[in-house]
Amino acid sequence: MDFEKAFQSVKKKFEKADAKNVADFALQITMSDEDCGGTLYVAVKDGVLAVEPYDYRDNNAVLDIAKTDLLSLIGGKLSLARAIEKGATLKGDAAVIDLMRATVKAAAVKKAVPAKKAAVKKEVKKTAAKVAAKTAAAKTAAKAAVKTAAKTAAKTAVKAEAAKAAVKAEVKKAEAKAAPKAEAKKAEAKAAPKAEVKKPAAKKETK
Repeated sequence: MDFEKAFQSVKKKFEKADAKNVADFALQITMSDEDCGGTLYVAVKDGVLAVEPYDYRDNNAVLDIAKTDLLSLIGGKLSLARAIEKGATLKGDAAVIDLMRATVKAAAVKKAVPAKKAAVKKEVKKTAAKVAAKTAAAKTAAKAAVKTAAKTAAKTAVKAEAAKAAVKAEVKKAEAKAAPKAEAKKAEAKAAPKAEVKKPAAKKETK
């Protein structure tokens, strides 16, 4: 692999980097590999990130490291201490390594936020669907209860009307039975002889 390809693989690590909230810094990097050795820099100025295949004279630090270790260092899979143990060297402010990583971490967090929002929206929709289903079931049950109550009330009303009609029929029947007896009594009363009225005795004349 030549330097150009190695540089592009490093630059790709910063494709979605976010440097808006990262302090200004400039890190010059020299890849020490025999087949792809060369110099590049990673810098942030006023929230703008730059990764270019040149040296940076007014830098905060200079890092000499192998390409594979550099990629691991940028991605957070390799610590600076471990990289130094493996042969890397750093001259200058070590804090720039954290600043460089911060641009990549910010991009990862920014990417994770929409995914989390999508998951929350999905859960909200799922909950809303459950609530809607329960509400619909409750409405159906309420309608069924109303219908049942209406049917029961209708049956009760019919029974009450039937009972009233039966009572009326019994009353009429009783009245019909009693009518001939009453007429007979009236007839007997008319046929009975009138009691004789006694006239008062005549007074004797006195002389």
